[in-house]
Amino acid sequence: MNPDSLHEPHIALHVEDLTVAYRNAPVLWDIDLDVPPGVMCAVVGPNGAGKSTLLKAALGLVQPTAGHVRFFGLRYAKARSRVGYVPQRSTVDWDFPATALDVVEMGLYGRLGWFRRPGRAARAQALSALASVEMADFAGRPIADLSGGQQQRVFIARALVQDPDLYILDEPMAGVDAVTEAAIVALLKRLRDQGRTVIVVHHDLQTVQKYFDWLVMLNVRVIAQGPVAEVYTPENLRRAYGGRVALIGGAT
Repeated sequence: MNPDSLHEPHIALHVEDLTVAYRNAPVLWDIDLDVPPGVMCAVVGPNGAGKSTLLKAALGLVQPTAGHVRFFGLRYAKARSRVGYVPQRSTVDWDFPATALDVVEMGLYGRLGWFRRPGRAARAQALSALASVEMADFAGRPIADLSGGQQQRVFIARALVQDPDLYILDEPMAGVDAVTEAAIVALLKRLRDQGRTVIVVHHDLQTVQKYFDWLVMLNVRVIAQGPVAEVYTPENLRRAYGGRVALIGGAT
């Protein structure tokens, strides 16, 4: 079979038999999961569960030992234009000499090519994306001079300007203030309501039920996945976190 042929085209993210190991120690083991289109999905689990590694392996940033991943039925190389990625803020070199507008315009290079400068229309798109995250007034500000929450908004704007069908965000609410978190969640919910798919590595169990409608609970293996109302249960929390987690957020 042609490896580029459609496989599970109706699933936004399809992961099958995925295993990732570092120095022969498994970080992810035999992962099978499906995220349907049009949901806002949280990926949760304890520290070391493999949440960020799952995203990186799906995007080809980490080489898996086994398994495969499809986005809308296609390998990432074929579906790249349909996927927007926001990495963890702590993994970014913020000393890079660029303005907020420069960073957002980088999201257009897939369409423009690396050696073609954005024209007037592309610049207008980038400014519109900054406005949607309430950062238009900071367009000319060096990215290194912005606060953590402002930097996070700029990177979300970079994903927005790509206009993808699937947004993948690695802990976008980590280290931001309550106002920024509320703005990010409202924006992601609007994208979901427009039919886009949103996948978020999330660390705050208290807000899972409030923010998300689909849940993947992970601890090296997939503990449970599906609608939040079905997956967010005391039994699954105990299986994922052991005895370290109290029953939070109304799970009964």
